[in-house]
Amino acid sequence: MSFFNNQSYPIIDLRSEAAYLSSHIVHASHFPLESIIDRMHALPRKTQPLKLVGTKQQVKIAKASLESKGYQIDSGLEWNEQIVKDLLKSGLIEKGMISRRLWEPAPIVEYFVKHYEIENRNADKIKNVNALDIGCGAGRDSVFLAMNGWQVHAVDYLPGAMEKLSQLAMAHGVKVKGYQLDLEQQDNQIDQVGAVFDLIVVVRYLHRPLLVQLNQKVRLGGYVVYQTFYKGCEKFGKPRNPRFILQPGELATAFNGFEIIKDEIEYLADGRPTNVFIARKVAR
Repeated sequence: MSFFNNQSYPIIDLRSEAAYLSSHIVHASHFPLESIIDRMHALPRKTQPLKLVGTKQQVKIAKASLESKGYQIDSGLEWNEQIVKDLLKSGLIEKGMISRRLWEPAPIVEYFVKHYEIENRNADKIKNVNALDIGCGAGRDSVFLAMNGWQVHAVDYLPGAMEKLSQLAMAHGVKVKGYQLDLEQQDNQIDQVGAVFDLIVVVRYLHRPLLVQLNQKVRLGGYVVYQTFYKGCEKFGKPRNPRFILQPGELATAFNGFEIIKDEIEYLADGRPTNVFIARKVAR
């Protein structure tokens, strides 16, 4: 069956929850047609071709919608009795709400989680650790941290971000406490979230007045994980406003006295440079 060429490509099942529960292709991911546009944050990167499964009409509609958003569709499969029989013979059918995760956290967050677990795998402090994710967006980093045992508080000023965060957390069986706050409108709003944190994560967001607060909000022995746009990215497009662009050594200065674990320039797929930064707060 040509649909199963390029087996590494994600399979998106567009059918209803009841139909998916009854039977679906092994390693498929469930995205009901009516919700797929609202759940694009849970899809892989747009450079990753997708395979679609559903009724002929579902596949047609989803293909048009996703391609209009820049996604690549490799092929589609119309679900019918004959297809089910063929898949059963090949052992490619399973039941239940097993849905493959397609999204990924920011690489710097994934790197940190692996580093932290290695450092603390035999320590009790890996339990009951709390994290603050600032500018959480759709919540991928927050949910990933929660899936790895962190108690996560997530902040964003957009109400739509809170909805996506909640949906993503529910889909993966974890809890993340979300806060709709505009941290640029009033000082010390982070106090509404918590006093101190074992981890503060900021990805692709910069509001310089917050840096002093973040320094103070990291618990002794805790970490800051930061990644955002760096000098030179304006040559490639947005952002161009200097307010949102880090200068050389800026994060190291903002977190002076921290033990720097990682302070490097990494480039996004489109060529824009970012500063990736991990540091641990130590006693002076």
